[in-house]
Amino acid sequence: MTDTYDDLDDLDKVWHQDDPLLSRDVEVDFGLEERPVFDDDPAVEDRPEVVEELGAYDEFDDEERVVALHGHDRFRSGRVSRRKTTTLLHASTVTIAVGIGAIGVMLALVILMGRLLTARQLFFMAHSILGITIVQAFAAGLGTLCTEGDSRLKSGVRRLSTAAMAVAAWLASVIGTWLVYPGYRADAPHGADLALYPRQYLLRTPDLRFWESFAMEWNVHVGWITPFLATAVAFVALRYGKRLVADFQVRKMLTNLFVIAFATAVIAWLLGALVNIAAPNDYMHRAWNP
Repeated sequence: MTDTYDDLDDLDKVWHQDDPLLSRDVEVDFGLEERPVFDDDPAVEDRPEVVEELGAYDEFDDEERVVALHGHDRFRSGRVSRRKTTTLLHASTVTIAVGIGAIGVMLALVILMGRLLTARQLFFMAHSILGITIVQAFAAGLGTLCTEGDSRLKSGVRRLSTAAMAVAAWLASVIGTWLVYPGYRADAPHGADLALYPRQYLLRTPDLRFWESFAMEWNVHVGWITPFLATAVAFVALRYGKRLVADFQVRKMLTNLFVIAFATAVIAWLLGALVNIAAPNDYMHRAWNP
């Protein structure tokens, strides 16, 4: 059946005619010329090139019985194009991420070798940049968790943003705890300038002791809640993406965990900023000696 039917009634009659060849369900795909072609059409069997093109669809599980279209390139179908686009986007994302990381390492080496910044200043700058990354990842992830419906783009943004927030939270916590904080909490030798030792400066100043005994202690401990909660959200988003979209309760729970993770990061950042204002930061110019 390769003729074109302008009248829908005529097409309906032909569709329901008592023909053994049409007794089974066959998908029909209309091309640009609105010309239906069936995979059991005798005219198709006489054309080897069409039969060969029909066989290309066997590799797709959900399109095993999609039929050929005259004048239409099946290898450029919408599904294949989307898969190629997704692969290209993933490859581009990985390439950009690796490129940014390589550029960052090179800049760090240039800065340290040229003594443009001290190691402490460089680590503090990295800690601050990771905080900005957490904010951006949270905004993108929250937008995909709160809204209903799903798509390839939305799923990709949700997975990428939740994973990015988890990675950034871990890096920020590790750098802050073991690379920045040791210089802050170092004990001052006898007779040393307390401006180079902020923790000792705060403890020995009665009016400022609160910022060390409360604010800085909470900053260090509360900040570690963020990477654990962000990792839990990222794992569920990466492992159970479709179930996450279908189950409202699970999505709501993850949204709450995601918000709590970001809230703890904001609290840690705010307390750290207040301590930075109250305490001198000259310790960043000291020689590296954790």
